[in-house]
Amino acid sequence: MLLGVASPALAAAQTDPVPAQTPPQGEPGDSGPPEAVEEETEGAEIVVTGRTPPGTVPGDIPPEIQLSPADIRSYGVSSVAELLEELAPQTGSGRGRDGNGAPVVLVNGRRTAGFQEIRDLPTEAILRVDILPEEAALKFGFRADQRVVNFVLRPRFRSITGELTDRIPTEGGSNQFQAEAGLTRINDAGRLNVNLEAEGVSNLLESERDITPSTSARRPFDLTGNITGLRGGEIDPALSALAGTTVTQAGVPAGIANPGLADYAGTAGVLNVTDTTPFRTLQPSSNRVAANAVYSTSIFGNVAATGTVRLERSESHALSGLPGVELLLPAEGPFSPFANATTLYRYADVDPLERTNRSWTGNATAAFNGDIGRWRWSLNTSYQRDESRTFTERGLDTVGLQEAITAGDPDASPFGPLDLYARVVDRAKSINQVAAIDALASGTLFEMPAGPASASIRVLGNTTDLKSDSLRAGVAQSADIGRDTGTARGNLDLPIASRSRDVLAFLGNLSLNGNAEVEQLSDFGTQTTLGYGLNWQPAEPVRLLVSVTHEEGAPTPQQLGNPVLVTPNVRIFDYVRGETVDVTQVEGGNPNLEGDSRRVFKAGLNLRPIRDTDLTLTADYVSSRIKNPISSFPAATAEIEDAFPDRFLRAEDGTLLRVDTRPVNFARSKRSQLRWGFNFSKPIVTERQRQEEAARAARRAEREAAEAAGTAPPREARGEGGPGAGRGPGGGGWGGRGGGRGGGGAGGRLQFAAYHTWQFENSILIREGLPELDLLNGSASGSRGGQPRHQIQLQGGYVVNGLGARVSANWQSATEVNGGTTGNDQLRFGSLATADLRLFANLGQQPALVRDHPWLRGTRVTLSVDNIFNQRQEVTSAQGTVPLSYQGGFLDPLGRTVRISVRKLFF
Repeated sequence: MLLGVASPALAAAQTDPVPAQTPPQGEPGDSGPPEAVEEETEGAEIVVTGRTPPGTVPGDIPPEIQLSPADIRSYGVSSVAELLEELAPQTGSGRGRDGNGAPVVLVNGRRTAGFQEIRDLPTEAILRVDILPEEAALKFGFRADQRVVNFVLRPRFRSITGELTDRIPTEGGSNQFQAEAGLTRINDAGRLNVNLEAEGVSNLLESERDITPSTSARRPFDLTGNITGLRGGEIDPALSALAGTTVTQAGVPAGIANPGLADYAGTAGVLNVTDTTPFRTLQPSSNRVAANAVYSTSIFGNVAATGTVRLERSESHALSGLPGVELLLPAEGPFSPFANATTLYRYADVDPLERTNRSWTGNATAAFNGDIGRWRWSLNTSYQRDESRTFTERGLDTVGLQEAITAGDPDASPFGPLDLYARVVDRAKSINQVAAIDALASGTLFEMPAGPASASIRVLGNTTDLKSDSLRAGVAQSADIGRDTGTARGNLDLPIASRSRDVLAFLGNLSLNGNAEVEQLSDFGTQTTLGYGLNWQPAEPVRLLVSVTHEEGAPTPQQLGNPVLVTPNVRIFDYVRGETVDVTQVEGGNPNLEGDSRRVFKAGLNLRPIRDTDLTLTADYVSSRIKNPISSFPAATAEIEDAFPDRFLRAEDGTLLRVDTRPVNFARSKRSQLRWGFNFSKPIVTERQRQEEAARAARRAEREAAEAAGTAPPREARGEGGPGAGRGPGGGGWGGRGGGRGGGGAGGRLQFAAYHTWQFENSILIREGLPELDLLNGSASGSRGGQPRHQIQLQGGYVVNGLGARVSANWQSATEVNGGTTGNDQLRFGSLATADLRLFANLGQQPALVRDHPWLRGTRVTLSVDNIFNQRQEVTSAQGTVPLSYQGGFLDPLGRTVRISVRKLFF
């Protein structure tokens, strides 16, 4: 077992933080009177007036959503990374190029050098979470296409944590096990966080989901073998005469070393079939280990310095079926009784083809933050190295065998063992290195009647070096793509009206924003970005944000230079012919990609309709227009094949054999959507909490009486739950222990959130002169159909006295995809609704249980069920049939899963 301590001291003063990612200053130390801390409880949440709360993001854009420690506990998660994943509905942005930009992450209102600086911190170390709109990102030198999430940390906290998690699907077949241990210390001297994690996932086979195998009449591979006539012709008139019908295919008779013509009479027109589902994975096996270390302290008296190092290694193994051998048998040769030349299709053995990937990642960052007068500054440096090696088995090298058969060698039997022949292995390696330096200064430029005019200036430079090598079918290819980038970005906020300063007060509060960026790329020239907008608060509970951005962008080095990978036996749906086929798929970079340019308009409304109630309504309308967009390769529809004929290879009979899925440029794309919803949170006061508050009030009265009498105040008694139990619930307002120790956390929390995304337009023009692809009405950009017009996300949580339940649900509307060829019906992708449930118990917050079993202090047990109702999307043709490539096991291999975790903070 792991041993640890969790003892955050709480914030009592609301002063500005030091210029760092270190905890806010001005809070009482451990030596301060404990009763001063106790007043900050969940039952009486603190309303701060006149002073800015610690760690607040500077500027005139307030958070759309704020989470207290009690709110955070209601999610039942362990780390910042897990919390951010749960907050995806609140933190997602529709303004990114992919329509779902990840948020900018701050610590105590300051920039970080990367998410790894905070990702592994335990949630008990968080004092508050602020979620701000995309416009707030401009103040930190980022583009306005990411929301901002600010994590405010407790001034004092220490813990050693350990967690074990096991996840299994209820249908069986796979297992995921994870172990994690971490050390965290936060105090006046700085912050230390060390985290180790390991994960192992077993594979999931097609046979474990009752997948119906795909068979090809054109290339009918089998372990025993099948004979076909050349180009679908007759095998032998004599065999046809024996069978009484024209024979173009025949199974190789089993158990006969060299079958004759009469032996084939019994298998004429009947193919041997091998079930390959036990040799193909729906989910590869994988393992991963990672270590992350963060240290933050003050240097030179008033400069906060933070260093981070992260190392990660992962490996995966996927199975892609059996190696097939295609051999030409000459007419009347030693191994063919037929008058015509034929083709033999055999699987070599039962050792499946494997694709192995090994990757290593190393990252080191250093961040410095400080203040100069009314200006804040930060300097970040980083270096990252990613290395990946991929080995793909494509089949057997049977060139020598074919030559011997053609020469009539009697020892070269095509029906004998083939496992001695060498496997053809493609190899690919890539090394990507990125070094960057990033400086930001922000503050007040000058005073205006309505308030201070603020600005931010960001200058950054980075260098990227991507080297890739591949060996495919004996042909070696190499690429070395380097890119040096220099960027200057500025942002200016001008207050126009102010209610508090009585400047154009009838307008409320109004400010204008302008921002510009110039980016020089060594391989793509100069890219520019211009933006402008307004921030208007006509009344206290209402805020309107409007912004426009004109932006140019270049493809990433990975999109240009990733190594080319060729994978056999990839199962896809061919919309043109309406059939499922196994193809050879080409992946990698495309050096011919061009840059894009886009215009984004956003109007956002934030409303708090009920005073003193934690209810927030938000609505964001986003319209995006991109010229020359860069996209992953879409689905194999007739529209796409007409535009990119060189990306598809078909046999003479039209069967799809090969698809090149490397990224492409389209002519333009258009997208507009409305996303609206609400977030509600309410504290729950329990009888146990009232009793604890009464006890604290009594102790406070005793202390005040002792002070008035000039005697020492009575020493606080420890509660039954061990150290810290007497301090009561905690977790509300700015303080609390977060349920980490003893019997604390007697209060509760009720939380609901709902968001609806309504797509008005989503279309792509592949080339000028071609029809536009309407992803909302019949076109597809990927294998999962078109773009759902409606999507709904729901969340609900309830926690009281350390016992919690959380439910999340997602729903998307149905779509249809046209094949695009005459006589080929639509595919219908049905609507999909899924729900997840999490139940958790903080055992340390159960006084009676801890009294009898003290070792349970700091223990949390969690039971999670994902996809409770085991729902999978249904894909059907007009005839009601399910294409083989859209069987439920392909769309969601795991289905419903159950996860159990035990987390411990030992004292």
